[in-house]
Amino acid sequence: MVEIVIQKIVPVSVPVVTTDNLWAEFGQLKIADSTRKQYVKAIENFCQFAYSGSATSETISEFLDLDRYAAIEMVLRYRRHSIDKKLAPSTINVRLAAIKSLVDMARKLGKTTIDLGDIESIPSESYRDTRGISVEQFKSMLEAIDPSTPIGVRDYAIMLLFWGNALRRGEIASANIEDFLPQQQKLMILGKGKRAKVGIDLTDSVSYALEEWLNFHPCNAPGQPLITSLSHNCYGARIAGDSIYRIVQGYAEAAGIEQRVSPHRLRHSSITAFLDASGGNLRAAQALSRHRNQNTLNLYDDNRRQEQKGASGMLEDLLAGNGGKTSD
Repeated sequence: MVEIVIQKIVPVSVPVVTTDNLWAEFGQLKIADSTRKQYVKAIENFCQFAYSGSATSETISEFLDLDRYAAIEMVLRYRRHSIDKKLAPSTINVRLAAIKSLVDMARKLGKTTIDLGDIESIPSESYRDTRGISVEQFKSMLEAIDPSTPIGVRDYAIMLLFWGNALRRGEIASANIEDFLPQQQKLMILGKGKRAKVGIDLTDSVSYALEEWLNFHPCNAPGQPLITSLSHNCYGARIAGDSIYRIVQGYAEAAGIEQRVSPHRLRHSSITAFLDASGGNLRAAQALSRHRNQNTLNLYDDNRRQEQKGASGMLEDLLAGNGGKTSD
């Protein structure tokens, strides 16, 4: 049964702004780069819908000059338009949050009287509804990889990073050669919404897979991307997130998995498999997933690092057929 949750949209807290160029200031919000880019893109999309043009100071001012009820009606029509286009609830809610943040900034500057507080986000499926694929299905994906080719060696390392460490594709794509510390069996990653890299522990199999890949790396040197493209037109360049998506989906199809398997679904699969095998060890699952609402200081806590390493080890055991039980 699908569990439905209602997420309340909370606008980003905006510092006092002194410039008149509201749109330019909005593009400089002191929030995570990825979130800021999403917000700017959302406002541009909203202006295209509402005014059939790009987001400029003029179109932003025209919207902010509306009375409260006209503004609410416009945002609700945009919300309905997004739903009709069958966009993901999370995408729609990010767009609504962006509009609310823009209005919040303008209201603090005295440039609008609009209040969008009554507009709620749309229901979205809870975390447990994206259970992903089974351990056996993931094994089938691994078996579809040709380990005798450089592409296969690279892809095998990518897949193990998804499974053993529940990484996001952006965390894999952004890693550099020097971020991999084979002697310590660690990988430094730039997590979602983070401004500094943090270290995660790797199991023997994941560390070995990365070392094997480095033997085929087009340019194994510091400063180079850890995972690269091997296609003719961009050989040696940093692998793109879209390319990682196609790699995952390709092996899912080769394994005969009918459902759509994305990198994010693999991440959910890893976390769910660990929760099932560990009897619902939420603390270790949080260490594995590095969920954004965790206390950032815990990233450097020794006990928490051991929880993550143990979780990754249990996932490795599942692939080996040990049922997630490690020996003493």
